Amino acid sequence: MTATSNSAPVSVHRRNDSKYAQIDLWNRITGEPSLSSSPSTNSSFLLSDRHPLSRSAPVSPRHAEVLSPKIEDVKVTEAEDVQLKKEQPVPRYAAAQYGRTLHHPKLKQPTSDQETGHLRMLAEKRQLNCSARDVSLGEHGGVNITGQSHQELVSKLSKALLLGSSNGNLHEMSKSGNSDDIFSSPTSTLFFPDPSFSNETEEFNSANQNDDFLGTCGLTCTEIQQHSQQFPEVAPIQTCYFSENRTYGELEPQTPSHSFVVCSDTQLGISSKNREWETELEYSRRAIRMINVMDPPPKFVCVCGDLIDMEYTFEERKGYKDGFGSKEECDEIQDRQNKDFQDVWRGLREDVAICCLCGNHDVGNRPTPSSIQRYKDAFGDEYLAFWVNGTYNIVLNNVLFVDPSGAREIFDKQLVWLEERLKYAQEHDAKMIFVFGHHPWFLYDENENPDDLHGLSPYPEEWQDESKSIDKNTGFLDAYFSIPKSYRDLALALFKKYGVNASFCGHFHQNVISKTSWGMENIITAPLSVVFESSGKPPQYEHNGRGIRIVNVNLEPEQGGELITSGERNPPEQVRRGGTISHLFVPLES
Repeated sequence: MTATSNSAPVSVHRRNDSKYAQIDLWNRITGEPSLSSSPSTNSSFLLSDRHPLSRSAPVSPRHAEVLSPKIEDVKVTEAEDVQLKKEQPVPRYAAAQYGRTLHHPKLKQPTSDQETGHLRMLAEKRQLNCSARDVSLGEHGGVNITGQSHQELVSKLSKALLLGSSNGNLHEMSKSGNSDDIFSSPTSTLFFPDPSFSNETEEFNSANQNDDFLGTCGLTCTEIQQHSQQFPEVAPIQTCYFSENRTYGELEPQTPSHSFVVCSDTQLGISSKNREWETELEYSRRAIRMINVMDPPPKFVCVCGDLIDMEYTFEERKGYKDGFGSKEECDEIQDRQNKDFQDVWRGLREDVAICCLCGNHDVGNRPTPSSIQRYKDAFGDEYLAFWVNGTYNIVLNNVLFVDPSGAREIFDKQLVWLEERLKYAQEHDAKMIFVFGHHPWFLYDENENPDDLHGLSPYPEEWQDESKSIDKNTGFLDAYFSIPKSYRDLALALFKKYGVNASFCGHFHQNVISKTSWGMENIITAPLSVVFESSGKPPQYEHNGRGIRIVNVNLEPEQGGELITSGERNPPEQVRRGGTISHLFVPLES
């Protein structure tokens, strides 16, 4: 129906109401979290690419049946709603790790439209910041604007904003000479967009009183706050920095801090050499109980590889002398261990995502396409990346960096992907970048070679035979746990170039914290299975044993994520400056 010429214009706010109603109904049907009743406070304004109401989303026959012909006519009773939610559990493992990202209702990854809009927003902000720097450093009428002039300029800018809706285009005012009380120079280059006024704009603004918009000029509270920081003599406007960032989902910070948990080497079956694995399952249950009572809950848990112990090549190399007679028998045990791992970790609270990555006991010391595919069938993508609260998290299959010879094509493809993802994170001004893998990139020093590593981790007491004790002079050499330098350098060069803040890993079965010369933390976390203690390890400040690592991320709202080289430290650091982390290893409860 066409509106008559004297009809009141329909506000953007009201036009979106029906869309929100449809989205909300769809989420009720699929069991996804419902939308807020107020679009002004909604964090899911833009839909994911796979959402049935997104233009680009493929619609399955079941979805088409639900959506056709009129979604408004679909009625869902409370009992049906509960039943549908039971049928749509929170995705885990292969159902969550696909498309080279992590899927979880609480961690909505950006759509392509959101990414495009985010890049446009960043470009506008950079232009605004450059203009502000030009004002503070340049000359206007032959006078440098400093000190009191900053305050006068901000006062005039504020006055211009207030007068914008009634006085018309400031550019035209400046050319006509009628804005002398606003700008002292008619040749000022500080022009504003025409703050044109309409009933629709007025209705939109009045309906969105909680939005972070000032007048009709569309400047957000954060842009004003950034502008105030260019002029320190003026007290900054007190606003909520994170309130406007919901448009871009996890691309932008939504809270000033968040946490995540790192676990490693759950390795079901290792203590009994795969005779049983209830021992390790109980360690995982204890860890889950600790995580489930965290308040506030962590955003996600990352299990850094060696989820289980059985991988047939280890038995094959020993000649199947431990009683496992064939590859088929080993594969059957591996499948059972994978299933038991998944069943236990489904006990993790549903509002916390879980990301699993592969270790050498999941894909072998020399991964092959078939061993990698076997892992992917159970747990999904073996390398992926995802946004959390403005930080970018990259998960790697870095077993390939130890020996890529069995899957060279996959190694090369992942390496290209890694740089693409790092560049992408930089383009989107990620506050911080974290990398997760199984193997430590190094143990103690980024330039170490096998000849530099003289420590030994004795075999664990769990492997002691009743007839004889463990020889403390036998065990795993430190050199076994470090990635060869030639492949390590490939990764570290990229991490340095793009300012990765921290790397999290396991494999060493003990806690070790070290740092690169340019400031990236290399954080090795002790296991949820047997514990090692190397004779070559330098003194550590934290307890060694079974446990979990809690990582707190504190963001700096006034800072972008761009690289910073700090010469105040020796050696200087070159990492992304959008925040800081603190982490604590918490031993398992007895």
